Amino acid sequence: MTPTQPSRWRRRRTFMLGLGIAALLAGVVLRSNETDTPPAPEPSPVLDGTPARAEVRTTAVLPSRTEHARRPTAPPRVPAPIIDEVTVEKREVCSGEDNLISVRAHSPDGDDTHLHATIGAGSGMRVPLRVWRMADGTYELPTVTVFGKDNVATQARVPRYTVKDCEPERQVDIFSRRAPNTEEEFEFLARILERPRTGGAPTPFTPVKFVWTFDDRHSVTTSAPRVTHSLRPDPMRPAALYSQHLVKVEAFDASGKKAAGRSSLQLLDTTFENFAKKGIVTVLAVGSPRFPVEDAQGVVRQTFQLSHRWKRPVRLERVTALRSLVPEAEAPPLPEDTAEVSLGVDLLPVGQDVEVPVALDTRAEASVTHVTYLLEGTTEDGHPARGTFSIMRPPPRPTRENSTPVLDPVLLAKVKRARELLGQPFVTDEDLWRLEREGRFSDLKVQREGP
Repeated sequence: MTPTQPSRWRRRRTFMLGLGIAALLAGVVLRSNETDTPPAPEPSPVLDGTPARAEVRTTAVLPSRTEHARRPTAPPRVPAPIIDEVTVEKREVCSGEDNLISVRAHSPDGDDTHLHATIGAGSGMRVPLRVWRMADGTYELPTVTVFGKDNVATQARVPRYTVKDCEPERQVDIFSRRAPNTEEEFEFLARILERPRTGGAPTPFTPVKFVWTFDDRHSVTTSAPRVTHSLRPDPMRPAALYSQHLVKVEAFDASGKKAAGRSSLQLLDTTFENFAKKGIVTVLAVGSPRFPVEDAQGVVRQTFQLSHRWKRPVRLERVTALRSLVPEAEAPPLPEDTAEVSLGVDLLPVGQDVEVPVALDTRAEASVTHVTYLLEGTTEDGHPARGTFSIMRPPPRPTRENSTPVLDPVLLAKVKRARELLGQPFVTDEDLWRLEREGRFSDLKVQREGP
């Protein structure tokens, strides 16, 4: 051994000892920073440079407390609804004749408030279904789909029934829409369709009376093929995401001959949805008259009926009026003027409307287009309650100076006919559309001028 060899060996041993101490200190620091993490498994012992055989084990490394708190938990899976029964009204119908299909279902968790269904192209738990025979005599019955919470669905086939090789003499279709500026008023229109005949003209059928029945309870008789009816949810039934309605109309001619039709409606209850998704009780407001009218002094007055569908009273705590201003030409919209006001009402009881009169002086506030009232309150059992309604400046009455002349001869003939039928000095597009749906212009013969 040379004189330099011992010193090199000592330096190497010192260096290796320093590395070991550094590694040990690093391990201590690492363990002190991860006290919630279990230690890694010890390495296998080494004998004479050869790893010894040891039992193999899988160690699951659990997350720390902080990591576990940050990790989102998956929401529980919503159970699919169970279809208990699908029934048909008639075992035999003619091709194109409606057959009432009824569905009964429930949710396994007991919460049936989200149940709704579709039957073929119709929506509802009771749908008047029409099925037509094909040219080869075959026909197909559609599928029933029942939806539960989060729209988790279950399907079933409509029970088999016979569609015969015959057709009804005529059909009655019912069209519906929500009336403007309302929450629960709906307009219904009956349209009679005659079956095409190959030999001769169809038997004339001119209705003189229409009997409307809503949900098998309320009946209304009209001389015109239209009616307006409120479809407010039944307060005696538990609240649900959708309300189910069945409308029937029977048209009678002067001899007593009858033709009938039905339609189903499945209406979303936004007040239930607001509470189910946001925890907010909705304050409803219905204006009377439905369309604002300006009097001779330039004042618009409306009365709003405030109500709610919660099981406890609602206390109004704050009402904010937002005045929307007319922007100047080629200028950005002006900010709304906000002020806290009083409507003179503090408490909205259960199942009772409270009338609130409001007014807009269009001359004193010439720059205001409409005033929106924001309602904030709390139910007796602590839920937030919110609502809104607006009073608006009506458009100016039509005159020759502010109107565009009607040059289309067909449209001009419809306007003249509408003024005669309604007894009004002027008519709106809404009037024309309604009379068009009723077939009041079907006999108009107008010669268009050539180019």
